[in-house]
Amino acid sequence: MTRKEFLSFGAISVAGVLASVGLGACGSSTTPPVPTPNGTFTSTSANGHTHTFTLSQNDVQSPPSAGLSGSTSSASGHTHTFAMTQAQLQQVNAGGSVTITSGSSDTGGAHTHNFDITKWF
Repeated sequence: MTRKEFLSFGAISVAGVLASVGLGACGSSTTPPVPTPNGTFTSTSANGHTHTFTLSQNDVQSPPSAGLSGSTSSASGHTHTFAMTQAQLQQVNAGGSVTITSGSSDTGGAHTHNFDITKWF
């Protein structure tokens, strides 16, 4: 192999490697995250603690006519009531957001928490 052939071969090899790297970067794609069927929301902090509440995708997409209610997670030895109307669930499903204020807690000082609910799927 002559020096000219060697240099030509080297340049072609380097170009091939660069093209492969470039194509790998351009051609790669990330898989979009799979929506989770449940969305867990964390409240604002009050008296030094927060709570969570989990909504199901089905409840947002097909809201019960009576809305829904339940208890938040336990923190500082207590829970709160959480409730959403059918209209609020529909608003979230349409892409809006709603702020839900929990029921008051009698333990640890009477207080409430706010939950900002948005569509997660």
